[in-house]
Amino acid sequence: GSIIGTTQLRAYISPNGNLPLTENALLDACITRAESAIQNYTRRVFVGTAGTAYYSRYAGDQMVDKALYLDQDLHTLVALYNGNGGTIPVGSTWLEPRNDGPPYRMIRLKSSEVWVWDTDGEITVAGTWGFSTAAPADVVQAAIRYSAVLYRQKDLAGGAGVEVAGWAEAGETSYPRGMPDDIRYLLSPYRSRSGGMI
Repeated sequence: GSIIGTTQLRAYISPNGNLPLTENALLDACITRAESAIQNYTRRVFVGTAGTAYYSRYAGDQMVDKALYLDQDLHTLVALYNGNGGTIPVGSTWLEPRNDGPPYRMIRLKSSEVWVWDTDGEITVAGTWGFSTAAPADVVQAAIRYSAVLYRQKDLAGGAGVEVAGWAEAGETSYPRGMPDDIRYLLSPYRSRSGGMI
C-alpha cells in the first residue's frame, strides 16, 4: 500500500488548488520515488500487506531454541505452520517485543509447542507484514515533504535544493542533495538498523 496519495501531495504543493490535473502523472511518480527512498532509508515497509514468509531449519541465527527471529516487521500473525505442515495455534505463541509491538520481530513458542521439520519442510508464517496498517503521522509528513521536494526539483537550475560541484571557469555541475535533513529527522525514530531481527 501507499503511504500517501496524489490528493494529499496536491493539497500540500498547491493549497489554492491551482495545480493543473496534467501534473498528476508526475505527482504519482514523485510519490513512488519518495516512498521507495523512505523505505530504503528506514529499512521498513510502513503500510502492511497480507502475505506469507517461509523459514527453513537452515536459517541459522534466525532459529534459537523456541524463538524464530523474523527478517521483516510482522504486524499481525494470522497463521503459523510447523516445518512438518502441522498447525501451531496462534494462541500458543508470544509475539515480541511483548509490550512495544506491533511491529513484532520474533515469534516465541510457548512450552506446549516445538519446532518440527520434515526433510524439506519450512515454517510458514502468514500474516500482515509491515510496520503498521496505516503509516504514522510523521512518516506521512515525511512522504509528503519528500514528494514535494522531488516534484519541485523539475524547476531547479542551480537554485535551492541542489549542490554545485566544480568551479565556474571550468564548468559547474548541479545535482540534487538527496533526502533533506528535516525529512531524515522525521524518519530517524523509525529507522531499523538491519531491516530484520534488530
